[in-house]
Amino acid sequence: MGTFAMSRLASPPAAILVLSSVILVAAATASWSDLLANWYATDPRAAAYAGARADLAQIFTEAAQRHVPERLLANRLTEGEAKGVPAERLVGVLRSELRCLERAQLIMDKAGLGGSFLSPRGDGTLKEIGIYLRAGLPDQLVSELLSEGAGRQGGKESALAACAAIMDLRAVAPLEDADSLQIGKLLLASGMQPSGYASLALVYGLGRSRGLSHEAVVRDVIINTLSAGGGLASMNQKIESTPISEPLPSSPGPATGHPGHPPDKRSRQR
Repeated sequence: MGTFAMSRLASPPAAILVLSSVILVAAATASWSDLLANWYATDPRAAAYAGARADLAQIFTEAAQRHVPERLLANRLTEGEAKGVPAERLVGVLRSELRCLERAQLIMDKAGLGGSFLSPRGDGTLKEIGIYLRAGLPDQLVSELLSEGAGRQGGKESALAACAAIMDLRAVAPLEDADSLQIGKLLLASGMQPSGYASLALVYGLGRSRGLSHEAVVRDVIINTLSAGGGLASMNQKIESTPISEPLPSSPGPATGHPGHPPDKRSRQR
């Protein structure tokens, strides 16, 4: 049988697949369109956004084409409406949310956690990843942690817990991306319960409150302890035994001068 004949035999299934994809996207677009139309028709507060209808329709159409879960974007729409967010700003928020969810989808795909239109990604996982991205975690960091956990038992939940721990830690510490990734991977390999990951921010605060430097807490207490197979108890012991590298700030005290006289030079320098 010639090549041309073989290609003709292979064409119908391929054509059916393409047609099915087109039908599914069209159905999704119609669903988004119905959702928006129903919102305008049934919610009295939606009238305030009548001027943004074309922009919202465009966002929803794009979301349907990219298989973004309907509920996640719709929730942002109703949240903005409930707070009275101006139409122009709400449109911007939804566009930003759509981009964030698209990035989250790519991250899930790279980690082998993606899905298809017929077998979609978990909305909860997608939403959680979106939270970390909006908090400023780099896409690559989240992607690598999810990929690291993909082959482990309960790895997805552990990886998400590691992302949450890094997010909390970066909220109180000027953590470099390389250190963030190293700590996240060490958490996944540590054998610690994921519920304990969140305590890292408390460990950092405790170390700093005792006068330890940022570098001492991050490198000596957290990273070195995890690398050696230790856990939270070992970190606390290290904090108690590590020499203080930065003096604690002196608390203001009463003036030492006599009544009617200014404080002496030493008290002014405190």
